[in-house]
Amino acid sequence: MSQIQAKSFETSKKFFDDANFPRGFQRSGDFTRQQADILENMGDALKSLHEGTREAETDEEVRFVDFCQQKLEPINAVERAWAAYCKALARKQIYFTASSSASEADYENTETDD
Repeated sequence: MSQIQAKSFETSKKFFDDANFPRGFQRSGDFTRQQADILENMGDALKSLHEGTREAETDEEVRFVDFCQQKLEPINAVERAWAAYCKALARKQIYFTASSSASEADYENTETDD
């Protein structure tokens, strides 16, 4: 991350995705500490660049936009952190419950078939 220009990915806001990571990036288990720090400190700028609501101002930001458009592979820590974030969002969450999926009406019908 030391080779990134100081002006690249600059933002005044911290980035939190409470909808997908309610306990924060570091506690989610999906990111390294470095990736969590990058997402928290630069995530707002990264998201804006990814969505196209912010113009790229530096060479690193232009490269990041090309990476987001899948023209390039991730080569630096910022791009790898964003790739990990996107992969974590795309992962399906599968939940298992202990309740039965059969309805009570089906149960009653099997009891009265005699």
